[in-house]
Amino acid sequence: MKRSTSPWPLSELEPGGDHLAASVKQRLGWFCRHPAAHMRFLNTLSLMEHVGSRKIMASQAKQGLSGDTLRHLAEETRHAYFFKHAAEKIARRPLGYDAAETIAGAAARFYMGRLDAGIARDFGATRPSPLPYLYMSLIVELRAVWFYRLYQETLTEHENALSLRSVLAEEELHLSAMLAHLTEMDSACAARVARFRALEQQRFGVLWNAVEAACGRVLLAAE
Repeated sequence: MKRSTSPWPLSELEPGGDHLAASVKQRLGWFCRHPAAHMRFLNTLSLMEHVGSRKIMASQAKQGLSGDTLRHLAEETRHAYFFKHAAEKIARRPLGYDAAETIAGAAARFYMGRLDAGIARDFGATRPSPLPYLYMSLIVELRAVWFYRLYQETLTEHENALSLRSVLAEEELHLSAMLAHLTEMDSACAARVARFRALEQQRFGVLWNAVEAACGRVLLAAE
């Protein structure tokens, strides 16, 4: 697996530097031991990748889709399929994205929507530019790399056959590309990244609380 070679300081999002890392990994281990809930969680990840791909299309269609943007769109769609396929393999049936077939699906949509809106609002009524899309991609990729590393560690520890290595490699490569573009294009990059990361950390905390609450309801339903 190729690691990001960017000089950007990503250490703050490493598992040891985030107060949610321990609880996230504990819940991921719980998913590995509860296939029915794991299926729904995998489907939620598919939903989030799908929402991401739709946001790329919606935000960039008027500006024209560059080769890099099309590649990113294809990767997000492929990741949505990857997680959907893994979920349906457990379910042994087709799955939609409704509440009964996801874990905190509404909160997942809300996370993506509020993050996107917050980044767009930061730019105000400026002329159309690729910057909001690039920053949204960067912030989501930072979380994705952090999260998928934890997830892969957990899958390995539980001897689960599912591997996220190909997904993680693509996320890391795309993260490197976003960092390079933004460093060159925006002199305010460091300040914006600090603001957007603070927003994302807040929104991810809300999302993960919703995941934890939903898992509690899953347990009650199973009793």
